[in-house]
Amino acid sequence: MVNSQLRQSGWNYEETVDRIEAIIDRVESGELPLEEVFEQFAVAVECLQECEGFLARGKDKMDLAIELLAAEPDF
Repeated sequence: MVNSQLRQSGWNYEETVDRIEAIIDRVESGELPLEEVFEQFAVAVECLQECEGFLARGKDKMDLAIELLAAEPDF
């Protein structure tokens, strides 16, 4: 269900990684006030969790496909 929600919302792995990298750049620049650093850190953590879930679901799909192929009789 989460996967379909992300797709429906236009979520994109590569764009999310770019967003995380932009946050890191902003934080490392030293130009943000401390409160904004904390806020951006929270956003980055949320984005990382989304990416981790996306990758875990993809791995599960690949594992299942491999199991199905291994169970198929030889052609």
